[in-house]
Amino acid sequence: MVKYLLYLLTSGLVFLTACGGNSQKNSEKDSTSNSSENTEQSTENSKIKQYLAQYAPYEMAFDASGYNDKDKQILKKLVEAAEYIDTLYWLQTSKYGMRLRDSLAKLSDPVSKDLYTLVVRNGGPFEQLNEHETFMGSQAFYGGGELYPQGMTSEQFDAYVQKLPKAEQEEFMYPYTVIKEDGTSEDGQKKYKAVRYSVVYKKYLDPIVKLLNECADITDNESFAKFLRLKAKALTTDNYFDADVAWIDMKGNKFDMVFGPFETYSDKIKGVKAKYEAYIEIVDQAESDKLEKYTKYLTQMENNLPIPDEYKSIVKGLTAKFIIVQDIIRKGEGSIGYQAVATNLPNDPEVHAKKGTTKTFWKNMFKARFNAIIKPVSQELIDESQLQYLSDEGFFQFVLMHEICHAVGPRKVKVGPKKGMATNAAIGPDYSALEEAKADISGLHSLAYLMDEGVVDKKREREFYVSFLGSLFRTVRFGLEEAHGKAAAISLSYLLKNGGLKYDDKSQRWSIDFANIREGIKNLARELLILEGDGDPAKVKAFFEKWTGMSPQLKTSLEKTKKIAIDVLPIRSIKWE
Repeated sequence: MVKYLLYLLTSGLVFLTACGGNSQKNSEKDSTSNSSENTEQSTENSKIKQYLAQYAPYEMAFDASGYNDKDKQILKKLVEAAEYIDTLYWLQTSKYGMRLRDSLAKLSDPVSKDLYTLVVRNGGPFEQLNEHETFMGSQAFYGGGELYPQGMTSEQFDAYVQKLPKAEQEEFMYPYTVIKEDGTSEDGQKKYKAVRYSVVYKKYLDPIVKLLNECADITDNESFAKFLRLKAKALTTDNYFDADVAWIDMKGNKFDMVFGPFETYSDKIKGVKAKYEAYIEIVDQAESDKLEKYTKYLTQMENNLPIPDEYKSIVKGLTAKFIIVQDIIRKGEGSIGYQAVATNLPNDPEVHAKKGTTKTFWKNMFKARFNAIIKPVSQELIDESQLQYLSDEGFFQFVLMHEICHAVGPRKVKVGPKKGMATNAAIGPDYSALEEAKADISGLHSLAYLMDEGVVDKKREREFYVSFLGSLFRTVRFGLEEAHGKAAAISLSYLLKNGGLKYDDKSQRWSIDFANIREGIKNLARELLILEGDGDPAKVKAFFEKWTGMSPQLKTSLEKTKKIAIDVLPIRSIKWE
């Protein structure tokens, strides 16, 4: 069915189900052929339904009817700008998938609707929860998307770039350049060039720039207006430092946004190319203010890390901005695959070193994830005696510390021949999973410190650890190829063997080893932080090979929860009047 549908889509024909014709004189051969085709269609349709069952539909409606005309105007323009961001993401990721998406959108039969949902959720016809398995068409997944020439490997990239002058090397590794073919050399070898995003995508960036400047003209908040104008300028220059600083400095703004090329998760070639994303958000200022108490403890948390001093970073004077929001729309990278509940941005090491970060928490997605995924999975896998400690507040505290601790530890290589180099560039594609694991575990290590200091209620310690365990089960089900899933597998495997977690073979349930969990976390944090400080991709790969395998316990757990959805499927709507 899927292959047949793809043929019809690409040939411009109207979709018809292949269920036989009107003739009553079909030969026995035709009947056999139809039966075989129907069986194949039934199998493929079943596979599509299995993929869809991985996602739990979750209504996320937003009522904007109570806003004044000026605020509605701003929000509508930001939503329109986000749609352009979505187009940019697809152009970076899969033009083939974009064509399939647009063709499927014109069809109304059930199979086409299901395929459309899957293509949109996965950013193409490659199932992200199943190691990028092709679920439509015949094109195989390529980890470079549209940001590298099709088929270019990391080794080929490195071999070419190392022969270039330093300035060109920097452009090839720059987060905001597309690598394109550029003819052939005199000896017949392919040549390549690095082209800035602002040049490649100018057609779609120009209307975004116009919309952001219009919003800046409308808003009464000077800091928001300054940010909007600097973000608009940054989109045309590919230099985001000033815009990022202005973002962190915003105050008193009703609306916020994560907007532009940030995350590098889906660059499977070098792990450095950023994808466009957009979250348009409503700020909950009262709840955000409650988190400001953590700001003054960044330096203490850094100093408390269980690593030698040469691996530590200076965080004195940095701004740690905490903001709780409701997002009314997600587009681009933000809407594809893993649905984040929080983020720590920007990723630029220079901004981290000189200014700090903004830590955003999407409270509506927190609620969706806990109720639809974490709670039912935990009820299947956590020892019944410890389920009493599972809570959405415990989950929030874990995620809060995770995001805070993206800002601690090595952001640049601290020792060896790559000293001073950005850790993500030094380590390559494995960096994303390593950083997610580091944030998880150093976050829990820092949480223990804050409990001891009386900043966080120590009486809730068991609640924090059990909710962390429940979150791991939710995340590892994204698969061992996805950065967050791989990070969760590391925690489960390492802490089970080295103290911190227990597994009962009889009940097939997990539990926190409260007597040893702190020590296990401390030891794992040390290993992860030193791996980042060393910046050695071979060491990281060896560590992953040891701790990200499919253990018997993990295999059993995944089997027990296979009928539970893996992630939420937001169904968003905005009421304007």
